[in-house]
Amino acid sequence: MPFPHYGPTPRATCQCAAPCHFRLENNVSRSDSSVKRRLRSSRSGLAVIAVVALLLGTTSVLNAATSPTSAAAANQDGSSIKANDVTSLPVSFEVENVNRSKVACASDGATYTVRGHIVGPTKELRRKTVNGATLYLHGLSFGEFFWDFAQAQNYNFATSQAKAGQVSVVIDRLGYGSSDKPEGNSICVGSRADIAHQIVLDLRAGSYEVTPSGQTPEFSRVVLAGHSYGGQIAQVAAYSFGDIDGLVVIGYADRVQSQLLRDNSAYAATVCASGGLRVGGAGPAGYAPFGPPEGAAAALFNSAEPAVQSAALQLLTIDPCGDTASFASAVAVDLVNVPSIEVPVLIIAGGRDALFPVPAGPDQASLYTGAQSVDQVTLPTFGHAVTLEYAYAPSALRPLNDWLQKVLRR
Repeated sequence: MPFPHYGPTPRATCQCAAPCHFRLENNVSRSDSSVKRRLRSSRSGLAVIAVVALLLGTTSVLNAATSPTSAAAANQDGSSIKANDVTSLPVSFEVENVNRSKVACASDGATYTVRGHIVGPTKELRRKTVNGATLYLHGLSFGEFFWDFAQAQNYNFATSQAKAGQVSVVIDRLGYGSSDKPEGNSICVGSRADIAHQIVLDLRAGSYEVTPSGQTPEFSRVVLAGHSYGGQIAQVAAYSFGDIDGLVVIGYADRVQSQLLRDNSAYAATVCASGGLRVGGAGPAGYAPFGPPEGAAAALFNSAEPAVQSAALQLLTIDPCGDTASFASAVAVDLVNVPSIEVPVLIIAGGRDALFPVPAGPDQASLYTGAQSVDQVTLPTFGHAVTLEYAYAPSALRPLNDWLQKVLRR
């Protein structure tokens, strides 16, 4: 299931810990919040989800020292946040596995529950209305654990973000971890994007469940972020709908993809062609690993500590065959529609990513020609699984946190 390469890569590159800013300000009308809430009242309607768009226009490089006020250890009122001031709320979202996106693929239309956590500063999550949150979508083989890895100290991304004043919504996507598991061929990239859209609207309206408190904060601004395949899902949601305030794509590119990625895709396709595997050996059928298990470490890590690699590899899971069957064909749809995305975009790439190698980040950034602004950063020593690398530290989050501070607090 090869991924085609389309055209030349752009000349602009950025290999830095600070964001490279490719900025263009457009006169774009923004959706009124009251309209967004009215859209949420009917899930069957074609509600819009505005994700972020990127634009490569006039180029100016902005170093971390000159970037906007860092969110890196401050709450929105400027006070520092300690570990015991962080709250993690177990949450669940009722979603319909439907596909109203621009990527045509099959889904079963059934109702399921997606589960995860909202992690943020305690005093923020006690409010009825919170200024902003970021919904994070994991990639193939992973789960919520990619964002809240608890098997090693200082690798919990969501907690680090909360200490920096950010609110993160981290979930097991449908078919993974604690969330419901449909038959693997009944879900696809288009329905994934629709589900992300539904969750964004639920977050805005407070239409979800929290255990055990029952209090469901409403979020006035929502950013959609995705890693790897989750990044593609976020893009599809962005150009298909239109109800978010920013887009973050981490470790994904439509045009710059390695032979290893193609080989892993072909491996999954072979397993799926024979009927796939059952979840847990006896659960729903139609699942497959994304590549041979013995090759996972080389695909995911560059500098991760051996203990972290070992723990993470034990958590990797099989993926729905509908995902691996649909994301390759979605690339062509992306290339047509990504330029229509209008919200601010941040692209984060690993300089040692074995699946989306350099210059994946700058090349992907060049596609967002309709975005209000685009920031792009390549982290030189990072492999594909950026939250699990040895180089990972709260300081490495500064480009992301500075960007979120601008998008969610303005």
